[in-house]
Amino acid sequence: MQFEQIEQALQAPVMDAVIALSERVQTLEDNPEGRIYTAYRAIDQTLSLGYSNKIDAISEQLRERNFAMIASRRGTRREQRLLLLTLKEIGITSSYSENCFNASANTLRHLRHLGWPLGNLMKSANSTKTPKRFNPER
Repeated sequence: MQFEQIEQALQAPVMDAVIALSERVQTLEDNPEGRIYTAYRAIDQTLSLGYSNKIDAISEQLRERNFAMIASRRGTRREQRLLLLTLKEIGITSSYSENCFNASANTLRHLRHLGWPLGNLMKSANSTKTPKRFNPER
């Protein structure tokens, strides 16, 4: 009897996962040019996390606002919305607009764990840490 209850309890989450996966595949097929991206503005260390069907056009708009495109990959608008929701739920607040965030080490770490494209941004964030100095008197 318990096995049947367990099986029934697992059916809903499994079906949700199957539906989400098939929805993602269908969306990628419908929008083959759809890309999620990360842009960075050094002046105020701001990240712009977004989605676009026309990455070249959005790159130009970002450049006009002094952002540099750091990385992009094929993705969906749903993926971007889920990322923004997840960041909000874990306590990372946007700065001046819904898709802009402070490029803190904490934010970058979460973005990396969530599989968001960061390009060399994560490497440069790690390299800015000052190395510990050897102190022979200790």
